[in-house]
Amino acid sequence: MKMTISCLIALSILCQVNNLNAQTNYQTATTYVGDQKNGQPDGMGVLTDTSGSVFKGSFKKGKKEGYGELSYKSIYDRDTTLVGYWKKDQYIGIYEYPYKVISKSYMISNASITSEPANPSGNIIEVSVESVSGGSATLSGEMPKPTLTEYTFNKGSFQEMFPRTNQQKRNIYIFQNVIFPIQAVFRFGGQDITVDFNETKNYKITVVLRD
Repeated sequence: MKMTISCLIALSILCQVNNLNAQTNYQTATTYVGDQKNGQPDGMGVLTDTSGSVFKGSFKKGKKEGYGELSYKSIYDRDTTLVGYWKKDQYIGIYEYPYKVISKSYMISNASITSEPANPSGNIIEVSVESVSGGSATLSGEMPKPTLTEYTFNKGSFQEMFPRTNQQKRNIYIFQNVIFPIQAVFRFGGQDITVDFNETKNYKITVVLRD
């Protein structure tokens, strides 16, 4: 019985030593220089590991978070740099968001964007515009539907645009063979919305105007 207890104690001590060694090895496996909070990388800094990989960028609670540049050796032993955005230590891509509404006029009550995978035959941006009362029947006739009156591509390009104005409540405008990344300004009379489309995909943006 005494021998069994002694063995258990020895095993416990050995486990504690192994755990401590593992922690020590992990702590010494990387070198970090930069902002810290509660003993962890937090803010801007440079992290170097034993393989020679170097990450320069933003950290949050000890993890890569935000924009950064990772320099490392590829499987072919070539110097490689990965540039873009990280979230919880995972690389998410060159852009932080696949799309983003930059600005919109007050009379645009809502602008929702959906996307589908890229199309090898040519990608599109579909702009659908509507209002609460547009297209409704009245005693004096049908209420006019809002229309896309102007569009400007500050970045990127497209091949052609064609409208679909036979919808009951909305007008739809399809931009074909789009070359991304795009920054586009869509105007509906005196109202406008500016959108970045960064990743190559098929997008649909639905714009709802206040009456």
